[in-house]
Amino acid sequence: MIAVSNSSALIILGKLGYLGLLSDVFSKVLVPGAVFDEVSVGGGDELNLLRANGFFEVFPVSGDYVDFVPQLGLGEAEAIILGLSHEPDYVILDDLRARIIAQRSGLKVIGTLGLLRLFLDLGLIDDNPKSICGALLKHGFWVHNDLCVQVLMS
Repeated sequence: MIAVSNSSALIILGKLGYLGLLSDVFSKVLVPGAVFDEVSVGGGDELNLLRANGFFEVFPVSGDYVDFVPQLGLGEAEAIILGLSHEPDYVILDDLRARIIAQRSGLKVIGTLGLLRLFLDLGLIDDNPKSICGALLKHGFWVHNDLCVQVLMS
């Protein structure tokens, strides 16, 4: 499976120590240039290592952003545009507006919580869902704790 990713999931998975688990689920993750720049600024050492190994591929995105930029950040817009041009299995997005636009554009979307649920289901992590939610909140991920626990325990 191939995915295109925006920055939020990459950043939080990196903070949790789960970024490398993406390679257990996907054969490749495509990352728009704006997203790579944003993640690299925050100390994306693991991202750079995965890129050097050929797992993350960075693509400069060009094109008309007029339909997306007024509603979305540059990274989200580029992730959707890259998704539309490369037809991945998933586009990884957390922002609600971006998710809606991507889904309306025919893209299959998964977010950070969905990835964590998938990691749990596949036995890639065995941490307690409540502790994962606590760590998410501690690292600044915006989600209501009850919703987080419900998604990860379902």
